Parts: sequence; C-alpha cells; structure tokens
Amino acid sequence: MSSYPAFFASPQRAHASPWLLLGWGVLLCLAAALLPALPQAAHYHDFADARTLMGIPYAMDVLSNLPLLLAGLAIAWQLRRFAHTSAQPLPMWGWLLALAALGFAVTALASSIYHWQPDDAGVFWDRLAMGVIFAAVIGLAVGQIYGALTAATAALLTLAAAVLALWIWRKTGNFTPWIVLQAGGMLLLLAIACQPRHSPLRQAAVPLLPLGALIAWYSLAKLAELGDHGVFAVTAGLLSGHSLKHILAALAAWPLLQMLYNAQADLAEPFSVRLAGPAHPCRSV
Repeated sequence: MSSYPAFFASPQRAHASPWLLLGWGVLLCLAAALLPALPQAAHYHDFADARTLMGIPYAMDVLSNLPLLLAGLAIAWQLRRFAHTSAQPLPMWGWLLALAALGFAVTALASSIYHWQPDDAGVFWDRLAMGVIFAAVIGLAVGQIYGALTAATAALLTLAAAVLALWIWRKTGNFTPWIVLQAGGMLLLLAIACQPRHSPLRQAAVPLLPLGALIAWYSLAKLAELGDHGVFAVTAGLLSGHSLKHILAALAAWPLLQMLYNAQADLAEPFSVRLAGPAHPCRSV
C-alpha cells in the first residue's frame, strides 16, 4: 500500500505560511515592472558551433537536444512504474513530475527546431517549453514545504508568468521580466533547499527532492551557455558551450528520478522510520 495521500499536506507537521510565497511573487512582479528594460543580447543567435553535418545546420546544437528527450522519457517511464507499484491514485507531486517529463520532451523538440534556424521566433517557443520544466520544478519544490493546492498553484502561476514574460519580450523587446522570473525562481529554490532534511516544515507524505543537485546542474548548464565560444575554443572545436548546456540541462532530470527512487523506497519504509536515520545516503540534498 502506498503511504502517499492525494495531497501534500500532513496534519501532524508544522505548516509554512503561503503568505510568504505570495509576498515573494508580488515582489518579483514589482521588480519585473519597475526595473529598467533590458534587451536580449544583440548577438544571442551567433552560436560558436555553426557546422553543418548530414545536411543539418548547427548540427551539434540540434543533435545535443536528444539527451533532453531521453530525460523526459526516463521520468515518464519511472513514474509509470511507481504508479503501477503503489496501486494508488497519483499524488500531486506525481502529476508535477509528469509535467516535468512533458517539459523535457517538448523542450527537446522546440530547441531542435530553433537551432535548425536560430531566430527570435524560434527561441520564443524554446523558452516557453523550458518554462514548462521550470513551472514543474517550482511546484515540486514548493510541495516539499506546502500542501498540494499551494504547490499546484505555484506551478500554474509560474507557467503563466513565463508566458507573460515571453509575450512582453516579443511585443516590446523588454527581456527584464524573463530575467526576473528565472532569478526569482532560483532564489526560491535555494531558500527551500536550505531547509534541513529533518525540518518540521517538510511534508511527511512527499518524497525528498534533491534540490541542491538540481540547482547545481542548472547552474552548470547556465555557465556553459554563457561560455559558448570559450568552451568551443578550449575543446578545439569538438563541443561548444551551448551544446554542453543541453547535455547538462538533461542531467538536471537526475534529481527528479532520484525523487522517484525515494518514493519507491518510502513505499516499504515509512517516513517515521526514515526520519530516524539516513537509511539511503544517496538521498542527501
């Protein structure tokens, strides 16, 4: 029998106030509206690796999206296995993992299309697909502390904010809202990741998500993107920073798969027993 109810909340544990989340959201909205408008980098589409292979333009940037597709399929496959094992309705965190799996797969497609012919229209859809992953991750992170309704609301609002930020950029050229959304979301993830594993704020019915690892993979992917030309030069033209970014971003699926592993383990080991000691060392945040 599964130990997971349909909602995140556990009445025996302390609850964090959702007003903190609301306040953070309002602060980010004000920042997006009041900070100076910034344009997208003028040469954003000038990627280091412009090689054509087998008739595919920007071939490495296109083909390096395959790991993202594989990541999405891996999450979906493991989630299906968990649902079959638990024989219970899929909890909210499971639906958010399904959204993440969809996001990885759609990002692989949208990014491949964009890199085939890089332009603003293509990168709009690429970023929108990434917004799906971002929304799912925000929801999963919030679900570590808050109840299912708050987690689902956070995911939906993040997705809506991504759509709005990208629409503003396409209509006005103002890239600031998208920057604020990404930075604000990462700060929220860091704040939740800093909660101790045995914090009374953590939801007992939710498997542990290794947020530290997820943040690390995302940060490495971002650094690789910023160092596109530098990585290409260091590797003597073997691999560009942008292609490496796709691979590192796909590895950000590992913490989500680890969450599913924790869920499988918790089916046999109740949270009260798990709280007594680190039975699984690889669960560390």
